[in-house]
Amino acid sequence: MAGREARLFVLAPSHFCERARWALDHAGVIYREVRCAPGPHALIAIRLGTGTALPILNTGTQVIQGSDRILTWTGISGGDPDLEGRFERWVGPLVRRYLYSALLHHPSSKVREILLDGVPRPQALMGRLLWPLTRQRMIRGMEAWADARPGLERQVEAALDWFDAQVAGRHYLVGGGFGRADITAASLLAPLARPAACPLYRHLSLPFAVEDALRGWRKRRSLFWVERIYAEHRHSDK
Repeated sequence: MAGREARLFVLAPSHFCERARWALDHAGVIYREVRCAPGPHALIAIRLGTGTALPILNTGTQVIQGSDRILTWTGISGGDPDLEGRFERWVGPLVRRYLYSALLHHPSSKVREILLDGVPRPQALMGRLLWPLTRQRMIRGMEAWADARPGLERQVEAALDWFDAQVAGRHYLVGGGFGRADITAASLLAPLARPAACPLYRHLSLPFAVEDALRGWRKRRSLFWVERIYAEHRHSDK
């Protein structure tokens, strides 16, 4: 696949988009990242694909929507459908909902600026103008209410308990080598671990209680595993 030109449409801080980005980088796919503003991204996604979700990979000859399908397209081995499905349907959405239940209600979070990082200027202007509406839609769409955060935090604890057990005594999740299950788990937990290869996560300002939770979780086996996998296998900060 090396030498193939493509465009990857993303929301800059999305961990599902990071999952697709990492897969393409690992597979040696040559592509250009196109960052979209939240709100306007829906029109771009509908024009390219069959819904409003990103990431979308446009290879020039086909359009692949969704990080799971993009991973499959790369042909990277080392998958675990049950584990990846659990991350896709439970852990990934839970991490997103938990963090946005804090970020979207914290005035100094810088979440708007992070979401608009690297977005083309006309889109960025539209994104700023539409932000009050976009913010409310994000809250409703994810059910990221401020008062939901304590309960979501307990759910994140349960997810980390589960993954602590999965990585106990294991360097990689499938067999003896790095593969798509590792990419899936590490990328979808990256907003909690905030590895160096994901600098945007480190630029967010979170409420003290959430920062305190993240500091405590970084001592866990699961997030230590995420940091190690990133340090060993993620060498692009696109």
